[in-house]
Amino acid sequence: MAGERFAKLVDLARETDSARRRELLHEVTDLFFETRGGRSQHADAMFGDILQVVAAKMQDNVLIELAHRFADAEDAPVGLMRDLANHAFEIAEPVLRRSKALGEADLVSIVENRSQQHIAAIAQRPDVSEGVSDAIVRRGDDDALGALLANEGARFSRQGIEAAVERARKVESLHEVVVHRHDLPIDLLNEMYFVVETRLREQILKRNAGVDPATLDDALAKARARLSKRETQLSDELKRAMVFARLKRSEGVLDGRLLVTLLRENQHARFICAFAEIVGVEVETARGVVARRDIDAIAMLCRAADVERAVFVSIAVLLCSDEQDNAMVRGEAFGQMYNSVPVEAAKRAVRFFKVRAAAERAQAA
Repeated sequence: MAGERFAKLVDLARETDSARRRELLHEVTDLFFETRGGRSQHADAMFGDILQVVAAKMQDNVLIELAHRFADAEDAPVGLMRDLANHAFEIAEPVLRRSKALGEADLVSIVENRSQQHIAAIAQRPDVSEGVSDAIVRRGDDDALGALLANEGARFSRQGIEAAVERARKVESLHEVVVHRHDLPIDLLNEMYFVVETRLREQILKRNAGVDPATLDDALAKARARLSKRETQLSDELKRAMVFARLKRSEGVLDGRLLVTLLRENQHARFICAFAEIVGVEVETARGVVARRDIDAIAMLCRAADVERAVFVSIAVLLCSDEQDNAMVRGEAFGQMYNSVPVEAAKRAVRFFKVRAAAERAQAA
């Protein structure tokens, strides 16, 4: 670097007048980009050290300009980028979204220690590593997690994507981004089936139809391994109801007639557990669809388990008994709904939930 240009760095470091310091900062920044590719390692270090020291004394509007200027520079001074990234969000945003100077450790530290706005900006980077994604899943709010799941440049560890899906199941605003994620493992995609709306269920069924047997076997094996470790968290009432349902199965009287009787008698916990036992899904899945009066999902479960049409119609009418429509009209509509469910598609959709139910039974044994 020419002596005259190098002197600008020295002047910048020594200058105390704020207006003059800002003027010199612009000149040195221009000089940084003009000399790109021709600087020595020593000059790079000088640039980085001085820019970092001077930036610490600058007003926010100057730092915002500096952040935008350096955010896309592949050779941006690392120290300066770290400082800007840890600043107020208005300053940090372009650096968090775009700067390649920040390493995984830098990004994870920011996720762990800065605001949800900082986290959401990192979630939208063109490339997000597994380690950074894991940190965002742990600490990010729903908006940050949604941004991460919508980002096809984000990579997830198996543990990270499992945790993300577990959270997304409970947050309606995250359903669509999860289902649309192209690399979502098929077993986790199917965990979303009974919590998403009909339009998204149809997309899950389409992807199921294209799964080859080897991929399916691998997905089911992963589901078994994971779910067998999960503790069943059910109320005492539901645990007693599970015992009741299994006793009725051993007695040979666990059938559609019992389901209808339990529902008519308002024995809801026993109905849920008996229904789960008959259709072959875990209790929590059955509880969810019944609580939401998700008749589409109940039709799918009944169809997959070969539960008689008349039984399904009775269940649907009883669950919707407080609605004002004529019961006979509703019954006809429910019967048509049952008939419209493709049996094979229903069985494909339910197979992952049968794995969950098997894990639940193993834990209860």
